Amino acid sequence: MKLKQLKNIYWVVSALIALGLASCKKMESNVVGTDGIPTITSVHTISKTDTSKKTLRTVTTIDSNGNSTTTVVGSAINALPFDSVTMSGKGGNLYQIVGSNLGSVTQVTFNGVVAYFNPAYITNSSVIVTLPTTAPFGPTQTGVLAVTTLHGTANYKFTVVQPPPTIVSFSPVATAAGDTVTITGLVLDNTTSVKFGTVPATIVSNTSTQLKVLVPAGIVEALISVTTAGGTTVSTGTFGFKYLIYFNGLTTGWGGNGGGYTGYSGTTFNFTNTANPGVGTTSIMATYGGQYSAIQIGYGGGLPTISSSALGLTALKFSVYGGANSKTGDQLQIVLDGNYNNAVIITITAGAYTDITIPLSKFGNPATITEFVAQTFQSSNEVVYIDYIGFI
Repeated sequence: MKLKQLKNIYWVVSALIALGLASCKKMESNVVGTDGIPTITSVHTISKTDTSKKTLRTVTTIDSNGNSTTTVVGSAINALPFDSVTMSGKGGNLYQIVGSNLGSVTQVTFNGVVAYFNPAYITNSSVIVTLPTTAPFGPTQTGVLAVTTLHGTANYKFTVVQPPPTIVSFSPVATAAGDTVTITGLVLDNTTSVKFGTVPATIVSNTSTQLKVLVPAGIVEALISVTTAGGTTVSTGTFGFKYLIYFNGLTTGWGGNGGGYTGYSGTTFNFTNTANPGVGTTSIMATYGGQYSAIQIGYGGGLPTISSSALGLTALKFSVYGGANSKTGDQLQIVLDGNYNNAVIITITAGAYTDITIPLSKFGNPATITEFVAQTFQSSNEVVYIDYIGFI
């Protein structure tokens, strides 16, 4: 009796093992991309606005009785038509890699930098990836797109295109022709042209994050543009001024230079200070006499008033430095034409210049401009330097 039971158990176990092996074979036959060396035949750009769907893969499930169920899962944005084939691309964009035996992909790289891909968007003939923004570019790179699967690696000639440049800032914001302006930004590699408006500037030095250029002659006010292999970008801020009150000295008609007036409440001035200039050779050194004392620079001398509309002025621009007895965070009240109801509060930094740009709308859009005031709220006898005062 026991022998018969053992034989029955043996046959049951044998049957289960046979069924399991059969199931494994059926499942293996439905796993995508497990066999063959991968190949790449083309790369396509991807439409980010196309909402149509594309089948990615089928999944077969086998139950304990050997019955199989097949379902379709996954969908992706379609590639553009065949004329979207490309051999180059920019970081941040989507690309479809087309080939064979790609289903077991483990890694995709562009010039050695690993790219992100969603495993749900993989078929045996297609992988959709995002080209990394950190992928290196330029003539020294290998120009290789590599797809690695469980069974090998396929290489494809693909050029990573240089992204457009970005201008973050430039300094100084105003200076004389022939002086050096430093432009700070991103992807400034291999800059071919820098212009102030439409006038080319001489490039002194060039790195990925910094340019040094010489200001061309005849520039009063202009936007700065930088051109690289990746394109052209234009600064958001304006270099120079449409109208100046002070730059290496007072403009005629202002602050006693051929007219006008200066200061009140115990403030003393030096309009030709050379000890701490921001740009150029001089700055205004003001020693405030106490709380609410001010730098007051008026316009006069029988000269025509400054019309903001006729000159197309949109903002006040100047630079301020916290000197002796000043503290970072100290405040100045900036006023135009005695309109204290539309005063603008700014903060200063001890030991450093801060560039300030204030839209004229903050001052009530004055039709004419005849006075500039920078008034302190601090009670100590602090020293403040102001360099270049003007309008853009």
